[in-house]
Amino acid sequence: MTRPNNSTLKNVAFYAACFAFSVALFVALAAAGHVYPFGDNSFLTNDLKFQYIDFFAWFRRVLLGEANLRYSFSQGLGMNTWGLYSYYLASPFNLLCALFPADKLTLFVFVISALKLGCIHISSAWYVQKRFDLSKPSIFLLSLSFTFCSWTISNMRNPLWIDCLILLPICAYGCYELIRKQRMICLVIATALNVMFCWYTAYISILFLCIFVLVEFVDYVAEEGFSWKLMLDRALRFAGAIALGLLLSAWTFLPTILAMSKGGPVLALGPLLKTSLKSLIRGFLPCMWVSNESTPQFYCGIIMMLLAMSLLVNRTVSIKTRIATLVVTIILVASSVLSPLEYIWCGMRVPNGFYSRTAFLLSFFALWAAGYALQKLNEQPTLRRAHRPAIIMPLLALTAIELFANAHVMWNQLYAGYSEDANCTYVTTATNTITAIQDQDSASFYRIDRTTTRADSAALNEGLTLGYNQLSSYSSANNPQAIALLNSLGYSGVGEFSTRYAEPILAVDALLGVKYAIAENAPAGYVSAKTNKADSTSAVYENPYALSIGVAASSDIQNSTLKSGNPFEKQNDLYSKILGREVELYTKIEATSTENGDSLKQWSVTVPASSIGYLYINKDATAGSYWPVALTIDQRTIKNEAWRFDNNIRQIADASDTPSQHTVAIGVAEGYTDMPQDNELVFYALNLDVFEQIISELKMSEFIPTVFKDGRIEGEYTAKDDGNLLLSVPYDEGWNVTVNGTAAELTPAADKGLSSLNMQKGANRIVMTYKTPGALAGLAVSLATAAALVAAGLFTRHKKSRR
Repeated sequence: MTRPNNSTLKNVAFYAACFAFSVALFVALAAAGHVYPFGDNSFLTNDLKFQYIDFFAWFRRVLLGEANLRYSFSQGLGMNTWGLYSYYLASPFNLLCALFPADKLTLFVFVISALKLGCIHISSAWYVQKRFDLSKPSIFLLSLSFTFCSWTISNMRNPLWIDCLILLPICAYGCYELIRKQRMICLVIATALNVMFCWYTAYISILFLCIFVLVEFVDYVAEEGFSWKLMLDRALRFAGAIALGLLLSAWTFLPTILAMSKGGPVLALGPLLKTSLKSLIRGFLPCMWVSNESTPQFYCGIIMMLLAMSLLVNRTVSIKTRIATLVVTIILVASSVLSPLEYIWCGMRVPNGFYSRTAFLLSFFALWAAGYALQKLNEQPTLRRAHRPAIIMPLLALTAIELFANAHVMWNQLYAGYSEDANCTYVTTATNTITAIQDQDSASFYRIDRTTTRADSAALNEGLTLGYNQLSSYSSANNPQAIALLNSLGYSGVGEFSTRYAEPILAVDALLGVKYAIAENAPAGYVSAKTNKADSTSAVYENPYALSIGVAASSDIQNSTLKSGNPFEKQNDLYSKILGREVELYTKIEATSTENGDSLKQWSVTVPASSIGYLYINKDATAGSYWPVALTIDQRTIKNEAWRFDNNIRQIADASDTPSQHTVAIGVAEGYTDMPQDNELVFYALNLDVFEQIISELKMSEFIPTVFKDGRIEGEYTAKDDGNLLLSVPYDEGWNVTVNGTAAELTPAADKGLSSLNMQKGANRIVMTYKTPGALAGLAVSLATAAALVAAGLFTRHKKSRR
């Protein structure tokens, strides 16, 4: 047996030290900031609190066999979950969530974050050693600076992106090998892994590599000389390596493309400049990042940044290499400053939150430039002493201290204001509430939603966590047609990629099967549920009008597009298309303006007898998502209405035997100095007599499934006549349907937010199963590519052995 040589053992020990040091520094940061598990400041912040923790909980359920990886009804009526998996959850680190109890997932996130930092340190150290062959103290200093750069520290709240920093150095070394040695395999495999772990950051990385490989090529031809043949050869090899990487990852990449291609709306570009000069300068300085300002996270250690800048004035470096370095640096800085460039880097979409998403690219490029500068110092005998351990070690200690101080300042801004104790209390209460409902109601299908959330003004995905069907969805990987329908019907702002169930809406709740609502105030038309307990902090209300998953509908619903208008007119049109005749569930209420000023607008509204009064704010088209108003309905005040998550139909008053008078006002929202001037309030009344008559009619033709679970619906449906069965399931090409054993076609309805089936008179046995579009084709492509690469490798080895 061959023993590992001394050099190999030293390298292993060195990489182990890199890993251990980064983990230890991370733990020290948590202890200093009193962050869980070393204090009560929750590690959950921003979207980690609003989205990702619920996604991890769902993935844990998938791994334990409690949920379906391919499809879920726990978000926005239903969705293909492959995009959710490939965007948020594909990291192999996430497999560890199965080892943690459901109530300890915050600890799981903390653990994988520490592990990822350690792996970034290893991969970047490996890259610097392989690419520049520096001393180990120098390697440690540079790789530590990259690992704990401001971008990484600020994005611990976004752990799905961190894997990219582990793989980027390997991709970069693949570019170096391709240019210098004509080897493609490292770049192929690293690209494939990048796509498999998170396609979004893989896109950013691949775009960067297209620029970075040019720098390596310029540096190479500065030494070896330029020729068009050489450039064509390397360009084809690079394109081939990226293409092979994509083909190798096709098993996940192809179904992801099909799942995500429907996509959310492409937002309009904002101001050309994303930040101010002051904030831009702050982005390069330690301890100067501000979470509520557009401060790019460029800082990556003073020593590394100075070394990187020194490359530009080092005359021993080719002028071509220095120019290329400067050009790429300018592009990377501009990408966090100019909206059009940011738009390109972020997949032709304007990012919503997490400013300066590409700043880690500049930190990596600084790593490359600093490594190059130190390599050149090695070549100068008079300067060799400058980077010996006696000098490097104090610089390393200084770097560790300044990186820790910078991270501590950032964490004090991020991990504050939300305690782990509050999180645990919320999770426990929510779990108990949902469990009580599920124990009480054994029906195969019903939906539950809630107006209370883990944090104010945040749409959540709690249904994924606890295994119930809800309308709310806060994800970049949902069914966009379903979300668009929900928002157009009054659940959230039109044009938003998410929807939040901020207030029950009786008529559309009934149609979509929302049987239980967990709300702070008693919703009109609902009754108190039997599950309510005296000591419960969550009140549950039951909707007696809730329909099942399917109802008979007229042919008008097939391939239908709802009329334009406000949510009330949309609901009128939807019910009309279902029934095949014009119905007027809602009638407009005339409101009298009693005050009209720049800071307050007020109306007097009379709600007719036997009607539920509602209002909705049509937002000023120029106001965007982040210009709310304060809405007051009699004595009830909603602090932020008509903004990103809160632009909902709001209840004015429950039905009464006589008309009732109410006062409605909008004013300046908290934290704002004025309000949109063109916001329009519309007032409507739901006629209960008409509504109850319609629901009674629809209940006579319900499809009540015997099996309703993620990715599968089964049941018997008796149709009175030939016609359509409307399903409150979003249209999706992945559904395979049989009726009485014969294949049937699912057709879109209501702008593809719902779907329908043609039924024949009499008994119909319906079976619906979901298969991820593109999964089998992608797997076949991946296997074929892997087989081709193995065959090519064996052929090359055989050819070399015969020489």
